[in-house]
Amino acid sequence: MNSSANNSKPLAKILALTICFFGLTGQLSAGRTDDKTLEGLREMELVVKFGEVNGQPAEWQSTALQTLEDRAKRQLEEAGIRILSKDESSKAGRAKLVFTVNLNREDKTAAPVSVETRVLQRARLSRDSSKELELSTWTMDGVGGPEITQKMMFDVFDGMIENFLKYYKPMNPNTSEAPTQKIPATSAQVSNTEHGFEGVNATTFWVSIREDMFSDARQGLLQKFLQEAAEKKLKEAGIKLVHYTNEAEQAGYASLAVYIKLSQPNQHIWAPPIGVESTFAQRVSLVRDPKKQTDAVTWESRAQGEFVKNSSGDLVVTDDAVLELVNKQVDEFIKAVKAANANVTSVVPQAKSNH
Repeated sequence: MNSSANNSKPLAKILALTICFFGLTGQLSAGRTDDKTLEGLREMELVVKFGEVNGQPAEWQSTALQTLEDRAKRQLEEAGIRILSKDESSKAGRAKLVFTVNLNREDKTAAPVSVETRVLQRARLSRDSSKELELSTWTMDGVGGPEITQKMMFDVFDGMIENFLKYYKPMNPNTSEAPTQKIPATSAQVSNTEHGFEGVNATTFWVSIREDMFSDARQGLLQKFLQEAAEKKLKEAGIKLVHYTNEAEQAGYASLAVYIKLSQPNQHIWAPPIGVESTFAQRVSLVRDPKKQTDAVTWESRAQGEFVKNSSGDLVVTDDAVLELVNKQVDEFIKAVKAANANVTSVVPQAKSNH
């Protein structure tokens, strides 16, 4: 079987916003865990940094970060947000607003300019309050092109700030007032990310292939095949698959999801032929306000694959190639779970339905 469907990621809780920046192409997509996690955030540490930067740098890059930080600080403070120093933030476990700027001059399957925005907050796992992690509770990604210019970088970055404030302001209409909840003066030691796997032995699980104008019935069959193959691997690893509400609550609303994007050959998009993104989310409560609960990603992994030529010489995406990438992602997840839980060695009996 071969599949050449071009799929888009149907993230639950995702909002796609397309914006034209002065005649150039820009896109913002917000995978917002829960806008309510922004409520009461009157002060944050601001971090602006480079992520992946390749190719010959332009002269303006050496001063770009400081310029971007100044632009962000001005707009955030005008919105009533106090910007903390790194020392203030680390001592009290305050939230961080992190902008990561990526400049790509070499990879045609990635956007020339991309900016990732993350609001990081301390949170405790609902199933195990002794585990305190620093997690992304709100995210937004923006891309721009077709070329890397200082103006394009500023346009995408400014768009990110504008849209962050678009969701922040309704949650904080009176920024002049003090927040109702204050962060404890002392906080527990932040756990390493792998500690978030301790005690995990069950999860909901689903595979999703992005649907678009190229999707057909074969894509549905491939998705079903991938789901069943991955479920088999998880069960053999002793990880219980959750299907009922009471089980989900006991498992801390753990959810493993594999999102797949498939591209068409000779189509100009900023994406690899095969893109696979896996996320593992768990229910958490914010340290600064335990009443606020949300589902936050505690583990994620990405992989990508290439087109191959079929017997006719056409470039295609093969089901075998997609299966191999999905298997690798599931194996990586299983390895992380087992590393934190040495006793996960056998299949956990499934709960029986009364229906």
